[in-house]
Amino acid sequence: MRDIALTAVIIGLLPVCVWRPWIGILVWYWFGLMNPHRLTFSFAYSMQFGMMIGAAILIGFLLAKDRKPIPWTREMVLMILLMIYYTFTTFFAWDPAAAWTQWEKVTKIVLMTYIATMFIYGRDRIRALLLVIALSIGFYGIKGGIWVILTGGGERVMGPDASFLAENNHLGLALVMIIPLLLFLARDQQGTWRRRGLYASFGLNLIAALFTYSRGAMLGLATIIPLLFLRTKRKFLVLLIAIPLVYYGQDLLPEKIYKRADKIEGYEQDESAMQRLRAWTVAFNIAKSLPLTGAGFEFESHPNKGRWFSFVDPEWRIYGESTHAAHSIYFQVLGQHGFVALGMFVAMLLFTMATLQRLRRVTRGDSEVEWIGNYAAAIQVGLAGYMVSGAFLNLAYFDLMYLYIACTAILSRELKPARKPEPLLRRRFGIPQETGARAAIEGARPAQRDRNGMLRRRVRDQSDK
Repeated sequence: MRDIALTAVIIGLLPVCVWRPWIGILVWYWFGLMNPHRLTFSFAYSMQFGMMIGAAILIGFLLAKDRKPIPWTREMVLMILLMIYYTFTTFFAWDPAAAWTQWEKVTKIVLMTYIATMFIYGRDRIRALLLVIALSIGFYGIKGGIWVILTGGGERVMGPDASFLAENNHLGLALVMIIPLLLFLARDQQGTWRRRGLYASFGLNLIAALFTYSRGAMLGLATIIPLLFLRTKRKFLVLLIAIPLVYYGQDLLPEKIYKRADKIEGYEQDESAMQRLRAWTVAFNIAKSLPLTGAGFEFESHPNKGRWFSFVDPEWRIYGESTHAAHSIYFQVLGQHGFVALGMFVAMLLFTMATLQRLRRVTRGDSEVEWIGNYAAAIQVGLAGYMVSGAFLNLAYFDLMYLYIACTAILSRELKPARKPEPLLRRRFGIPQETGARAAIEGARPAQRDRNGMLRRRVRDQSDK
């Protein structure tokens, strides 16, 4: 029954994807992030729905007239340059067949990211995309959070089989990235029940992320929770609820949670942690040997076992002769593509964080564009969680990270027509924050012709009104 229902829904949506490509973008990310076909049991489990949706979007792209130019921010420029560099390094990959297969997957991710920036614009479309992101992954957090409450959380919260969310570590990272989004979307909702539903989803996803028993997710939660607290307007109320909840709730947590957390500090006694450190040294040694190209995508595959192990330092040989993925977004890029690619990758992330901070700063206190700053804050906190949790996970090509960068560029584009010189006028002439952007601009516009000091007086007069 699930197979028939899912197939009927997707087939029915294909004409809509052609007619309205922006809806096709929503369908693409719903399918790509949630992987609903992995919840079926028969023919739909292995059907190429992603190819069908992608083809419909490309047809719609060719026919559509409502698309906007790509916002070529520095992050978006770095993304395409990084993809070009990945193409260059793939020609020198240790395992060409596996490398080109992975290159094709990453290319599809990046291509759809750029197409998304053309069709997603305006507050309504942006909100719809962020809701799709949050609820597609948040579905497993809601489901997992309820399961933890009903069972006591003795076992790990996992994602659907044969998907990128199947592993608890990957699901934990994905939940850390969308938890801030759920909170800020709840604040932005007008309907009472929708707002309450998103707040409940936020709480259940927090529980689920903790009970993935992923140490990377625990570090990510330790990163985003203080940041969310700093960005809340009701800090006293949060403390009033959180302090007794933490004090009495810690006795309800299973001992397994504390054991997993203790291994973060005592990593020297944990064989899994030491194997990760060994994999990091291998990636670094490969990059030293091949600084411009690295070993290419998927160099950790089994046929390269002997070549991989030749880069293991002698003191790490006691941990066996098996190969391991880098288990770090940074060492993954370093080992696969070299130092240049790592520098571009880190710069792309840092530039995105800086742009999000700027969006928050320039929209603060302006009711017309404050929603841009709120969404920027949610993405910034989620991206911070990715950068911390990702230091211990192999997700350098995660769709959601690239989509967050695209959303940052989209928000920057939204601000340009809405944001006039009023922040500069306010800072320079002391206009109160309550004064609306349009009023400040209209009051200042006639005075801009006066070069003898009238500008200051005219703007002050406007603020007095």
